[in-house]
Amino acid sequence: MNYHTIVTLAVAAIIVDTVVGYILLLTRSGKTIRQWYNQFTIGAYAMDITSLIIGTYIATLLTPNFYMQLVYVVIIGLIHDTSFALFLNSVNTKSSKILEFFKDYAKEYGKKILLVDALMLVSTLLLSKFLYNTFSNTIIIFLGVLTFYFGLLMVYSF
Repeated sequence: MNYHTIVTLAVAAIIVDTVVGYILLLTRSGKTIRQWYNQFTIGAYAMDITSLIIGTYIATLLTPNFYMQLVYVVIIGLIHDTSFALFLNSVNTKSSKILEFFKDYAKEYGKKILLVDALMLVSTLLLSKFLYNTFSNTIIIFLGVLTFYFGLLMVYSF
């Protein structure tokens, strides 16, 4: 049984990333995320959201079983994060502001990144299923647009 559409996954990713962003920005741990948004603005927000969409969508392609999707999305997140870390350690990041930022971010937070990313991916799948089972497509899209608006305010306000 399918519990998701690309629309529910995208809207769930927007909501999850925006909520987590606000939580991090309003706490002491928001220094790096504030720097992320200040330096890369809407590009940072878009990369965060698309990363969640890609990871969750791949998990839904691998199995129709919701519980296995939760397992797969964590595995996909771990593979992505460790592969990206290996890539960052193997290239000269000095020529790229964004790669240099990721390298510094990894040094600062280390393995905590794996946990936060896994929680965000799982939350996106859970919220997607809730949206799919609860609201019409029109309401889901409106929630996505509304949350995206608040996300843009977040990016340009902190």
